[in-house]
Amino acid sequence: MYCRQALLLLLSSLPLAAAPIQVGKFSAKIVPERVAVLPLPERGIVTDLTDASQRLEEGTVIAILNKERTAEEREDMELQIARERLNKKDEILKLKAQRRKVVFYNSLSPAERRFNNDFKEEGPPDSTSIKDIDERIALLERELKTMERRKRKEFEHKHDPMTLRMPFTGRLQYNITLPEDITQPLNYSELSRAFATACDDSAFYITINISESDLSLLSEDKFTTIVKLPGGRELVGTYSHRRVERANHGGDMLVYFFKLPADTYETAYDMLGSNTTAILTYETGTDVLHVSKAELLTRPEASECENWEQLIKVTHPGYNILLIGQREIVLSPAES
Repeated sequence: MYCRQALLLLLSSLPLAAAPIQVGKFSAKIVPERVAVLPLPERGIVTDLTDASQRLEEGTVIAILNKERTAEEREDMELQIARERLNKKDEILKLKAQRRKVVFYNSLSPAERRFNNDFKEEGPPDSTSIKDIDERIALLERELKTMERRKRKEFEHKHDPMTLRMPFTGRLQYNITLPEDITQPLNYSELSRAFATACDDSAFYITINISESDLSLLSEDKFTTIVKLPGGRELVGTYSHRRVERANHGGDMLVYFFKLPADTYETAYDMLGSNTTAILTYETGTDVLHVSKAELLTRPEASECENWEQLIKVTHPGYNILLIGQREIVLSPAES
């Protein structure tokens, strides 16, 4: 009995862990790790659609625009390359034949050269003839490789945008009305919006725009966000990172990202694109003083003070405001 009373006395004297303070409610969004908007460059016939109800691997083809036309243009390109290759090879063969004649001519004695008619019209070759021929052959071979590389590069630059692929592993949403049978061609004419949107579902976050400068100076890893859901459920996000983003109305805003646990990803995915409200909390620790706003406003000094800072300076000398919550103010000892 004595030991139990002593234990209760000891426990009552120990400092209790302070519960996180509710900073306030903020407009929030659920966002994935990455989002990619996938447009098609022109109107036409779309084929090779894929089943978007399942998770897709990076590189998976999700649509091909004007596939038959591309195949025809590829065939035309290959014919042009083959024709140019033959023409260049004919020129190279002629130069190589001329080179053999020069080599043979140079191997003859002066007396024997009088009976050689290979150079009767243009005159006998000089000491630089073989070098000139070799340079012309090398130039033609280089031109052939350059021509083929350029034509293939031009073709790929034109036709690569016709094939849409998953930029990363994740989920896909088509932004157009699909045919009942996705193996059938689709006549696409809606260039006013993106064809599809890819979502990297390797992580999901609750994002909050924190515009108060006082909050941005606090330790980020002590923040937590909570989104209430129907049925008493909730999404709880822990601080991950923050970054400056461009606001829709212009200007910059500081956005905090709170990562969600993996077992909530399905719920988070269903909430993408919708606005919600998140409760922002802050873990103040045990070396702080929590003061009720309602209690402070009942103090006689409240009528003479214009803001919380003045009131705290009068009612709690030796403390500074760490955080102003919805219902209470958190004070920390002033540095001596």
